[in-house]
Amino acid sequence: MLLEIRRQNDEASAALSRVVAQKQKLQQSYGQVMRKLHLNESEMAKMRCSLNLQLRNFGMQNTSLRQELASMQEELATLAKQDKKQSQGDLEPINLLVEKDKLKNQEIEELSSKLAEKIDEVQDMEALNQALIVREHISNEELQDARKELISTHLALVIQVLPTLLDGQSIGVKRMGEIDVDPFKVACLRKFSGTNGWSMLTSNNKYIFDSSSVSITFILLRMWKAPLQVYVLAMQEVIDEQDSKLKELRSQWGEGVYNAVANALLELNEYNPSGRYAVSELWNFKEGRKASLKEVIQCLAQLLKTLNSAKRRRRVST
Repeated sequence: MLLEIRRQNDEASAALSRVVAQKQKLQQSYGQVMRKLHLNESEMAKMRCSLNLQLRNFGMQNTSLRQELASMQEELATLAKQDKKQSQGDLEPINLLVEKDKLKNQEIEELSSKLAEKIDEVQDMEALNQALIVREHISNEELQDARKELISTHLALVIQVLPTLLDGQSIGVKRMGEIDVDPFKVACLRKFSGTNGWSMLTSNNKYIFDSSSVSITFILLRMWKAPLQVYVLAMQEVIDEQDSKLKELRSQWGEGVYNAVANALLELNEYNPSGRYAVSELWNFKEGRKASLKEVIQCLAQLLKTLNSAKRRRRVST
């Protein structure tokens, strides 16, 4: 028996070590991507503002040059219609206008080239931004995979092998959308005080969710002629307290049972709105919120430290 416990402890210790190393690496990679993304977003915002200002200025200059060019071309056409027998000296104004026309055309070409370069810069920055967004999405998926791995494998292993180490821990796994049965127990003891109501609960003391009818059925006591049904007409972030079935539930069974049902509905809507069944989530029980990967890693690191200390004490004692 002692050897089996030691073997299980060693397995848990090894699993925790792998989890801590893997999650620290993931978190470091994610942090680098997020810092780079935020930095690039700030730089892009400044560059985009500068480029937009330059584009507006270039556009105004381009319009002004084209207007001047059109005016000169009109003047040149008017002069060209004058008597062709004029002397060379009389042709000097026409020659000057032709030269100015060439210069304006050259300025317009240079300005168009600069505009094209700025547009290319904007497109390059947009492409970089899209690449960073994709990378952030991939990193988020990796973090979600890490959370699922912690929930389904490593943390479950620790709970099974060393449950006593988790007593009092604020970080653990919570079933989101699963109804807290304690308020029902209190309500039954109060409502059926003379009939030992809670002991009459059988294996049917669970809820069944029927997504087709959008109803939740609570089967509490075998003595009931029909199960209590709670219909939710529209799932929202805030439960509709005026729903007739919820009002009936609150009236007959009290605030505790009502809150248990309402909280379960809200959790289903937040954590699994499409599947409509309870799902596991890493949870900070002390603060009543979803636990971050950093908190889970710290918890696992503390468990690993406790395991190693226990192993050292065993070696000393032997």
